[in-house]
Amino acid sequence: MTQKFKLDKFDQVGIVVNDIEKSAELYRALFAFKGAINILEQDANVIYKGKEVKFTMKKIMQFFGGKQFEVVEVVKANGPNLYSEFIEEGNTGLHHLGIYVKDADKFITQFKEDFNVDIAQVGNVGKLRFTYLDTKDLIGYYIELLEF
Repeated sequence: MTQKFKLDKFDQVGIVVNDIEKSAELYRALFAFKGAINILEQDANVIYKGKEVKFTMKKIMQFFGGKQFEVVEVVKANGPNLYSEFIEEGNTGLHHLGIYVKDADKFITQFKEDFNVDIAQVGNVGKLRFTYLDTKDLIGYYIELLEF
């Protein structure tokens, strides 16, 4: 495998859970967060493996140890998505590493060329575009490109 580039950082640790309130209690007990852990509800519209899907999730977004700590629980969805699929497979825990980038297309092309990796899910929150690369079989979790 010839590799043309290497990632030099990650900015976010993404965790998926099936009970965010219970998880928040545990995280409050384990980690010395600088502020209160708040659970927010957010709607998302994504393209998941080529299909449009809407879902509602509860999220914790907190900074810890110089990284963004994101915890997600999907509470309702009108179709499959990466988070629900992860839970349905019997998983909880590390789901993705997020990387803030200015040009996601460059990374998408490189991952396709170097590792034959496609896009698993893409969506927008405000001006932020997020793209999940389908790296789970390759490394055990997804790489999320957060383009601003």
